Amino acid sequence: MITHRTAATQSRHAIVVFALALLPLVPGALHAQAQGGSAVATAEILPPAVTGTGFQELKFGTVAPGDAVDVPPAPAGTGATTSAAGWHFGNIRKGRWVSLNLVLPPALTRGLSVIPVDWNNANYARICVSGSSGVCNIDGTFNPGAQPSIFFRLNNSLPGNNFDVRLFVGARLTVPANTPPGRYTATVVATFAYVT
Repeated sequence: MITHRTAATQSRHAIVVFALALLPLVPGALHAQAQGGSAVATAEILPPAVTGTGFQELKFGTVAPGDAVDVPPAPAGTGATTSAAGWHFGNIRKGRWVSLNLVLPPALTRGLSVIPVDWNNANYARICVSGSSGVCNIDGTFNPGAQPSIFFRLNNSLPGNNFDVRLFVGARLTVPANTPPGRYTATVVATFAYVT
């Protein structure tokens, strides 16, 4: 916060400076009260701010009542009618523990109508951690339904720093036979955080 001194504050400082200037005229008045000590100074330098964005929506495409659709966790091909949810996080530093947390809706909704979403599969989420080369240094899958939060640490032996994390999450949708037609939606959230 920046504050401005008022004229009254400035004059108080002038009085203190004047009074301190007179103190040396009294010999030994402060010398007998002198004390010494030491203090430790510390600082923690924070890494660059993590960036994050969702770049790909989870799309099940056009589905008829009674149909089921599996969407794998991968980048969508050009012109694809289905796609996994995709996020990109940047400026990730090695040597620090990080967490990725998912908030997965139990269903897609349209008004009062719902279509349950099945996230519980060992291969419905994929994480890729890459350096400047774009090659995945860490590449693996996990079950977002059973494990919506994962923790990992980039090894200090990896070359470079400021890594990128790409996260893809797919799911299975089975449309009940009596589902009214329309567009059904829900929100999937991914959060990246350093763990202290």
